[in-house]
Amino acid sequence: MLLSLLLFSATASSCSWSSDAPQPSFPGGAKEPISYSINTADDKLRWGTPITDVITAKTGVALEYELTIGEQFQRWDLWLAGNDYPDIVVLDPKYTARYKEAGAIIPLNDLIDRYGPNIKAKYGEYYNLLKDENGDIYSIYSVKNAKEAPADSSGNFIVQYDVLREAGYPEIRTFDQLYEVVQAYAEKHPTIDGNATIGFGAYMNGWTMKHAFNNPVIFAKGFPDHGNYTIDAAGEVRYNPVSDDTKAYYRFLNRLYVEGLFDREAFSMDERSFKAKVAQGRVLTAYAPSWMVGEAEKALRASGMPERAYAHLPLYFDADTVDRSNAITPTSAGSFQWTISSKAKHPERIVRMIDFLFSDEGQILTQWGIEGEDYTVANGKRAIDPELLRRRQKDVEVDYERGFKSVATGDSMWFGIGHGTLLADGDYATPLTKEHVRASYDETTKAVLEAYGKQVWADFLPPVEKVPGFLWQLTPPEETMIEEQRMDDAWRKHVPNIVMAPSEAEFEAAWDAFVAEIDAAGVRKANAAYTRLWRQFMTTYRESIGGG
Repeated sequence: MLLSLLLFSATASSCSWSSDAPQPSFPGGAKEPISYSINTADDKLRWGTPITDVITAKTGVALEYELTIGEQFQRWDLWLAGNDYPDIVVLDPKYTARYKEAGAIIPLNDLIDRYGPNIKAKYGEYYNLLKDENGDIYSIYSVKNAKEAPADSSGNFIVQYDVLREAGYPEIRTFDQLYEVVQAYAEKHPTIDGNATIGFGAYMNGWTMKHAFNNPVIFAKGFPDHGNYTIDAAGEVRYNPVSDDTKAYYRFLNRLYVEGLFDREAFSMDERSFKAKVAQGRVLTAYAPSWMVGEAEKALRASGMPERAYAHLPLYFDADTVDRSNAITPTSAGSFQWTISSKAKHPERIVRMIDFLFSDEGQILTQWGIEGEDYTVANGKRAIDPELLRRRQKDVEVDYERGFKSVATGDSMWFGIGHGTLLADGDYATPLTKEHVRASYDETTKAVLEAYGKQVWADFLPPVEKVPGFLWQLTPPEETMIEEQRMDDAWRKHVPNIVMAPSEAEFEAAWDAFVAEIDAAGVRKANAAYTRLWRQFMTTYRESIGGG
């Protein structure tokens, strides 16, 4: 797929869209109740909330969540092999291609042409990015119509507030600076609330291993997030886990491990176990994006430990690094693409529901909530209810209870159109302005930010750059599937040996063994295949945007 994603869009200034697209209509009994099954890995999701009840009332559609337990990729494989999958299958680009080839999902072009006026209106010039190389559309997701990164953007390294307080709120831009404050705090506080202090946390089991042992390197170099690969100015793609930068980061982790500052259980934990430790207040620092630790931070505040919540900062190998990682893309293609199963009855009902979600009415409902309950309107401007803001600081359940959280489809969990995008009424499509984000902070967070002369965590980031897409959002090359699996297996096998090496000589030996196995697994073939893929994507992107 040509798609491109980013979890970023815009703050309160950016773009508006104009359209006279008709609102959804449901002739011929199309509002008759109907339910569709859809997969999710979030066991807290529920239908029958105030917001989802309105969706059902407007469209006649309800969703039945089918929980994927354990490794979702294995579940997707089993579904495909058994010809037994939900009505709506939420997939990533690789599995979208597999399901398409197996005839398990249907093309959406004609359905969108007939029942998707709002989909087409909101996508506008980016509509062709939904299409594959044959011009077919097999999945749909959010579009980004704004020009700036949202006000809730933040750096992906976390440092506990109390660590910063004791150190006098120093500038922390490098790993060396991070080490100094963490080492000093851990030495003074070997336990926190009866539990052993963890200087630096990580997580290796499951798919988020790539977040813990690759993404820190990408962001520390100031690169855009292309997943496990980097792309140079000439469009050459290289596998990042065997780069010199990755070696330098693993050397940093090795130092922490040898000195007892790295979590000894990291290599046997998944992200859930990591988040549980964060919620105990004993993890001082880590690489952990806000989406990973947000609920744990709420739990800390609810437990009366706001000082154990986190500053969200960018960190670099070198203080003079030019940071270009704060990037936004036109769409949110990626891990949460909605596809419609070939077994789904009346697929037009699903497209009509999605079209409602893309309508102005649907945007206000799913992003702002219900007027009089979740927000008020004064002088033509919406404002989130102060009580809802207060609850969101500590209550991890409120957004599930209200229905703001649902199956992840990109921006803001629904089919969003971007923070900072204006609707036809002249107000914003989402409440995510700088003022709103500031109002959502507790007093401890505001005090830490003020100590650094900032208002929101996004103020620590560099200016935003708009890029066509990220490599990991494209359908990966089929010809390197075997090689990439070998590479992934080798990576998982060798990282613990590298990080836990007891001496410099053993660290070097472990690193060399890793690089040699990755080379034997076929990394050069993978680099060449991804280079071709990226260059083709860039050509197609320019043609799609320029030629319509």
